[in-house]
Amino acid sequence: MFRPALAIATLLALAAPAAAQQKMTWHTQESDDSAALVFGVPETDEVAIFFLCKPGTPGLTVQSMIGSKGLEKDADTPLILTAGGKKKSLAGKGIANEESGAVDVEAPAQLADLKAIAKAGGTLTIEVKGAKRSVSLSGIAPVAAKFEAACAKPKT
Repeated sequence: MFRPALAIATLLALAAPAAAQQKMTWHTQESDDSAALVFGVPETDEVAIFFLCKPGTPGLTVQSMIGSKGLEKDADTPLILTAGGKKKSLAGKGIANEESGAVDVEAPAQLADLKAIAKAGGTLTIEVKGAKRSVSLSGIAPVAAKFEAACAKPKT
């Protein structure tokens, strides 16, 4: 009798941290000099991807936070985003993630790229050298509109 109870207690203990984890969502973060559209757990460093802009300036930066395999810091590499059957390959560069120790990928993008992703619905597949991850696009449309408005604000 002791063994089944121990097995159940062990399973519950292992499941507790997973249950305590918060769900990743699309949300924005704004500061005086930038705005970000983030897929991650709000107010944590747990992020899969984000888009960054400097209000009043053209263009965006997109950064994958899924790590990579075999990619060196500063190496040129594509960041591939696929949503709704449309595939966009961005000219990226490996950047060191000091918190995780991984090499992530950052690339310049345009607002039109983000709009196409937001319009697609379903899932967004993020692909970099040696890593691939799909994330839900559920709820992105209103948050992307808020992000776009923040990016359009003139510099003060």
